[in-house]
Amino acid sequence: MRFVTHHVVKIEKLLDRHYDEILPMAIKNKLLRNYFDTLRLEVDGTVINRAQTFLQAVKNLVKSEFPLKFFYRTSEIIEEARSKGAGIIIPHPEQFWPVLLADYDVDGYEVWNPQSLEYTRFLIKTMVRQNRQQHFSRPLIVFMGDDTHMGEKTRPIAEQDKKKAAREIGVQPPWDDMDIRKLLIKAGMDRNQVISEYKARLSG
Repeated sequence: MRFVTHHVVKIEKLLDRHYDEILPMAIKNKLLRNYFDTLRLEVDGTVINRAQTFLQAVKNLVKSEFPLKFFYRTSEIIEEARSKGAGIIIPHPEQFWPVLLADYDVDGYEVWNPQSLEYTRFLIKTMVRQNRQQHFSRPLIVFMGDDTHMGEKTRPIAEQDKKKAAREIGVQPPWDDMDIRKLLIKAGMDRNQVISEYKARLSG
């Protein structure tokens, strides 16, 4: 704990001193994790692993008690993203039921990710039903944990989370699951159609 505290205080002082010079995108939630990983060259890996476990536990505590008043509303984030031409995909199917029911202006939903397979078939059927009933000019698109983790890809290969670094649209395991493929075919969707449709939306 003393080791972690020493370095976190050091980073805090550096951020305070150089805040006006730092790009906002550089101050992200994995800043501490990535910093401690760079120390592996001079500190025993076991110590770093324990530090990372401690940091994650602290992060979980902070997140559980963090006031929602510091967050933008979902509608505000969607409006800002749209103004910049972004696509909007709702991730983590096991956590976002309220968003699914709220009928927001989104491009699609992640119906599978490595933490959640149990809702995949249900969510595909729900999205198909919404597309048919509401006759969207831009129908909802199915995604399967296809988000590209650019932050992971830019880390040294030896330090990358291999599964996250390999993520690209259309290459996740459920796309090759026969039952899911049959369900998508019945719904008029498939991997190539999803890639083409999303690419068209981003370029449009």
